[in-house]
Amino acid sequence: MHSKAASEDLASYWQQQIEAWQSSGQTQQAYCKTHELSYHRFGYWSRKFRRQAQPAQSQKGSGFVPVTPSASSQSAGLSLALPSGLVLRGIAGDNLPVVYQLLSRLI
Repeated sequence: MHSKAASEDLASYWQQQIEAWQSSGQTQQAYCKTHELSYHRFGYWSRKFRRQAQPAQSQKGSGFVPVTPSASSQSAGLSLALPSGLVLRGIAGDNLPVVYQLLSRLI
């Protein structure tokens, strides 16, 4: 089993690789090939760091984000187009709970 120091060194190594990739302009796959890195391991660490950077609240959430309607959005209503082609129209501040329930059943 890895010691804490070895685990921290490993995390630091992958953090440096990911930062170098982000400034390289290459795709993840091309960067990994160029630097002889495991693409799957690179993806694992990239996801791990991304999850750690997210606030704890968003990890527990359903994937929905809070919406604060403004006066102009309430009068015009909002529309939401889903990847399936379904479009929900007339979304306003007073019917957000209903929209949330509908979407939670569709997804």
